[in-house]
Amino acid sequence: MLYRKSKTATTTTNIFNNEEKNSIENEINKTIKLTTDNGISKIIKTSGNGTNFPFDGDQVYIHFIGKTIDGTIFENTREKSSFSFILGSPEEPIKGFNYAIKSMKKGEISTFTIRAKYAYGSVGNGDLVPPNATCIYEIELISFNNNCDISTEKDGSILKKILTNSIETNNDNNNGQQLPKYESKVLASFNIINSENKEILDKRDKYSFKIGEDTAILDLIELIIETMQKGETSRVEINYIKFIESLKRKPIESLPKHYKDLIKQSEISTSTDKIIVEITLHDFQLEKDKYQYRVDELIEQGLKRKEEGNVYFKSKYYSMAINKYKKAIEFYEFDYGLSNEEKEKIKELKVACLSNQTVCLLVNKQWNQVLKNTLKVLELDEKHIKSLNSRAKAYRELGKLDYAMLELQRVLKIDSRNKDAINEINEINKLKEIKKK
Repeated sequence: MLYRKSKTATTTTNIFNNEEKNSIENEINKTIKLTTDNGISKIIKTSGNGTNFPFDGDQVYIHFIGKTIDGTIFENTREKSSFSFILGSPEEPIKGFNYAIKSMKKGEISTFTIRAKYAYGSVGNGDLVPPNATCIYEIELISFNNNCDISTEKDGSILKKILTNSIETNNDNNNGQQLPKYESKVLASFNIINSENKEILDKRDKYSFKIGEDTAILDLIELIIETMQKGETSRVEINYIKFIESLKRKPIESLPKHYKDLIKQSEISTSTDKIIVEITLHDFQLEKDKYQYRVDELIEQGLKRKEEGNVYFKSKYYSMAINKYKKAIEFYEFDYGLSNEEKEKIKELKVACLSNQTVCLLVNKQWNQVLKNTLKVLELDEKHIKSLNSRAKAYRELGKLDYAMLELQRVLKIDSRNKDAINEINEINKLKEIKKK
């Protein structure tokens, strides 16, 4: 997709009641204001069906065409496939979509004029949308449903249903309600239940923790919380295998006995039952955003997270370490106001974090991600031997032996006696001999 995600996810409450919305639907081809500051206006081209409107947490399916005021098209989903996302989540292309789509019925096609405040702001979207630009969107709401798929792969393995909507009341002048994200401090209650025998696997009542920093909390629970609003209660069904994968991302020795038993059981037989999570997000507090720090503080903040990543790595919480290194790198994504010496320091820190991430990815056997990560390192340092060797191992594990040999040849050109490369070449030659037989 060509759009840029907003720096922080923002949402709004449904700003119209059904009576007001039904009256709006009678205003075909008339301009309708969706915000009191004239930031978003709407013209209905084709009326929708039914009486329901989507809310935050609903999975929505849309087509849209985005244009600048002069008519230049910068995105057109009709040339591809429909676009799906969870309303009110960080996946929303721009803040204005939250207002726009909540005013629509299924099947409706409308044109929205969205000012920069609700679009790409003073930053713009690369060469596609200039800073402070008003955008025109034609949106078709194809469908929506309350049982939304919040899995990363969108494979139906994690289905969320909102039981109680947020208690927050927002208006269009307070930037809407934000969602928790990585490093947010949250207060939540939840039960994790095995649907097969109704066993409660974990129970927390008004438990306070920071997302990404509590070794006792599964990453699936954090993923769910990152889709929730303050005061929301939801019921989430998780595929059994998906839940086991989440358990395995923790050091096995750190898990309570009943979780270890579940892992052992999964190795013998695959359950078709679901894991149920009943969860309420009572409150949360966002961590200070990168853009709120002074330039001289950014390196310090990155170093802090790099060290935290090292602590998780030494304790074998590799997935948590990966996320900390990723966060550290975010603080190094700048070069303005720096001397050449400072720029070189930033580059060294990015390489170190990416390299540490790669080690964790190798341990987790995430071979494709190893290839992506090492490519980023090599763009900064084309002679980074450790990354070249890691790429070779990943290619070998993926069965791409010729690609692996090419990487190892690059290593030997830099260091003809590199032991890791020589050992890897011997391993690959053995595999090739086995294939010949």
